[in-house]
Amino acid sequence: MLALDGVRGLAILMVIGCHSFESDYESQGFVIRKIGEWLHYGNTGVDLFFVLSGFLITGILYDSLNDDGYFRKFYARRVLRIFPLYYGVLLVCLLLTYPLHLHWGNMGWLLLLYLQNLRPAAIAEFAPGRHLALYHFWSLAVEEQFYLVWPAVVFWVRTRAGLMRTMLICSAGAVVVRVGMVIAGVGPVAIHETTICRADSLLLGGVLALLYRSPDWETVKRWAPWGFVAAMAIFASVNTIVNTNFIDAPQQGMVWSEGMSYTLLSIGYACLIAWSLKAGSACSWIFQRGWLRFLGKYSYGLYVLHVLVLSAIALPLRAALLGVTHNKAVAVVGAGLMCFGISVVAAYASYHLYEKHFLKLKHRFDYSRKTLNHGSPEDAFTR
Repeated sequence: MLALDGVRGLAILMVIGCHSFESDYESQGFVIRKIGEWLHYGNTGVDLFFVLSGFLITGILYDSLNDDGYFRKFYARRVLRIFPLYYGVLLVCLLLTYPLHLHWGNMGWLLLLYLQNLRPAAIAEFAPGRHLALYHFWSLAVEEQFYLVWPAVVFWVRTRAGLMRTMLICSAGAVVVRVGMVIAGVGPVAIHETTICRADSLLLGGVLALLYRSPDWETVKRWAPWGFVAAMAIFASVNTIVNTNFIDAPQQGMVWSEGMSYTLLSIGYACLIAWSLKAGSACSWIFQRGWLRFLGKYSYGLYVLHVLVLSAIALPLRAALLGVTHNKAVAVVGAGLMCFGISVVAAYASYHLYEKHFLKLKHRFDYSRKTLNHGSPEDAFTR
């Protein structure tokens, strides 16, 4: 399971790369423009996080079905891991409302209740202040809403066959809902940030968790590398075709980009996770590197804090570097790397000075080992 920390490290690198180096690439040369386009695909790191979460959560829930504290322990451990940093950040922001003249609109209460993605257009660009943005919090709402509902579904269905059937049907349902929303003229942001529309990413991670606990796992591991390569190749090819041929027909293009592509990405990322768990494979070796596992360990703090760092100092840093170097590319890259470094320091400090004190309480809610078929994989990548 050590490789899963590395997978999470890749996911956070993708997201931060997408956010840290945003610029006007369309006006640049071919090479810079292509680099910018590929950096944009770093936003699919969120899809990788979703698949990982589905794999983690479904596995924990399935393994602990016979534990006397099934609901209590699950929710207590999730609260201790997630709430301190999330609500700590919100509290600091709220305390800064008056001195920084922040404007919360109707988003404040939604953020407190993890319902911010109910206003997808608003949260997609949400910045209560000139130097304070929280637009990335939509994905935290998706995950928290999943955590709220999914334990009851697993507890009610219980059997592996029933859960597999439920997850596959609901995943197909998510595709149908997305395509229906596209046909109905719903915008891409609402589709991108609505929990029911992103359910297949979480649920296909859950399918992988049950395959991991089945006799079919050896077959899954054998085919996982080919599945990942095929999914990524199809994704890249179809994206190129759509972007080339549907410029004047955006709704038809959205049937792929917002309707179908999320599922293909989820399958590909599920294959990547399975590949990383294949002992002795090149993928497993890569994801067990210390620097990737380090980023994976602090990925939650990095995700929560990096946009705050970027919104506070990225533009002034770019302006300062541009004034010194007179080179826009150097300014963008330099500011992005500095913000990344500051974000790592902030996440590390947050974990060791603040979050870890709450995590020490998790031992009070340990699962009974006799109820866990595979042991809890939780500590492998959430700690």
